[in-house]
Amino acid sequence: MSIKKQIVELEPSGRIHNEAFVSAPMTCRYCNGRGGFPIDTVEGPSMEECPDCKGTGEVIAVVTVEWKPNKR
Repeated sequence: MSIKKQIVELEPSGRIHNEAFVSAPMTCRYCNGRGGFPIDTVEGPSMEECPDCKGTGEVIAVVTVEWKPNKR
């Protein structure tokens, strides 16, 4: 569950279009910013890539707004 709270005021400007808002990068909480998890293999120690951040150690939130006609 997300923790950060931010208010976005929505008001179409002129013609409607889809838009997106992107947050600043945040440390991946699943791998604690390490980008992966240490594992032992037959070749020796290695890292398994974090499935959430894909090895970057950071994640961003992308919020997409899709404007549609109000069909009553």
